[in-house]
Amino acid sequence: MSTAYYIVLDKKVPGFDPFVNGKFLAQEAKRLARVIKALGLRQLNDYVSYTAEEARGMIEEMGADAEETELPDEHWFDVDEGLVWVGALAEHLAENPTGVKNSVGVLSDLREYEEVLTRANTVGARWHLAVDF
Repeated sequence: MSTAYYIVLDKKVPGFDPFVNGKFLAQEAKRLARVIKALGLRQLNDYVSYTAEEARGMIEEMGADAEETELPDEHWFDVDEGLVWVGALAEHLAENPTGVKNSVGVLSDLREYEEVLTRANTVGARWHLAVDF
């Protein structure tokens, strides 16, 4: 199984599956971090958030004591912010594909993000990322 960044919405909407691949973004995370920093955008991991229960489960899976750890609140982002972020990164990578090894894959993931966020905007949802390990 490979790591992937996927979108979580704060609303469940019948008939709307927010599935995105997100594996190419995960594979290129280190190179993307440099590109994102140069663009002055928030880092990919800045958009990652979990419920306290999910965070507790991950901490326990790593063998640590979740009771001794202060768990952050789940954080949601406005769709418009996500669309601006995706658009700026996609535009840059389309013009500068050598910024990452697999620009085709990353751009494919970003198109999926854009589709989901655009639809999320129509239903008034907020979003954040989560990571599947």
